[in-house]
Amino acid sequence: MNAATLAMDGCLVAERSGFVWYHVEDVHGPALDELAAKFGLHELSIEDCRSERQRAKVEEFDRHLFVIANNVHFEAEKEECFFGEIDFFVGKDFFISVHDGPSKSYRAVRPKFDKDPKMAHPGRLLEAFLDWLVDQYLPVLDGIEERIEALEEKVVGQPSPKVLAEIFTLRRALINFRRVATSMREVVHNLLTRTEPWLKSRHAYFRDIYDHVIRALDFVETYRDILNGVLDVHLTAAANRTNEIMRVLTVFATLATPFLMITGFFGMNFERLPWLSEPLGAVWATVVMLGMSAAMLWYFYRKGWL
Repeated sequence: MNAATLAMDGCLVAERSGFVWYHVEDVHGPALDELAAKFGLHELSIEDCRSERQRAKVEEFDRHLFVIANNVHFEAEKEECFFGEIDFFVGKDFFISVHDGPSKSYRAVRPKFDKDPKMAHPGRLLEAFLDWLVDQYLPVLDGIEERIEALEEKVVGQPSPKVLAEIFTLRRALINFRRVATSMREVVHNLLTRTEPWLKSRHAYFRDIYDHVIRALDFVETYRDILNGVLDVHLTAAANRTNEIMRVLTVFATLATPFLMITGFFGMNFERLPWLSEPLGAVWATVVMLGMSAAMLWYFYRKGWL
């Protein structure tokens, strides 16, 4: 028995009544190549398994289907969605799950498989994996919703460039999430159209998964609209704040006009100017300047400009 066969046997999860399940976590090891040779897996599918961040899709071959599904995780601190993939080769009497490293979905499905003999079925296993993956979408959206609510409070309180950056980061996360969920929707829809008996018997369950994906996409559209509203409020608040600053600066500049006008007049380079030699000339000039500024300030107040 060679090393590749030993590696393949090490990936064997169970063999029941002519059905076999393999789970591969070392995508670059020899086990995947040995499984490809044994079950006639296409080399392009193997290449997809070894590539990172492939889109969800379904490909049909003579004896099996190749399915790529995406999982999603939201990091609240970075406000980013991170995506991964898990691949499946599904035939009427075999099931191969492939993930680069330890898989949460495998750890979730394996106990169900061990407890229920009926799980030794390609359609049931695929449905169990997809159901678990899609169930993780709504908690991710809940995390995004919490961040949007926090942003709404920040926008109302004190808009800033940092808040604007957070808004665009969340928008990008929603766009990426929508792209992944849309691909998953197409995958589940494709499975609903399959006529193979071992998939057709699970159509009711795939339809339930499809409804969950549609629901997640509806939430994405809602949150995107809310986030666009938050962005509009932020831009309006920032514009109002700028206008307020400009109004205050304009008032100060206008109040300084009497000072500039009078000091400019008496500061001209002429030998004889009215009241230039008066003992109280500086006092009267100051009184006039302050009086004019006070009158302008009162006028602005009466007009409601302050």
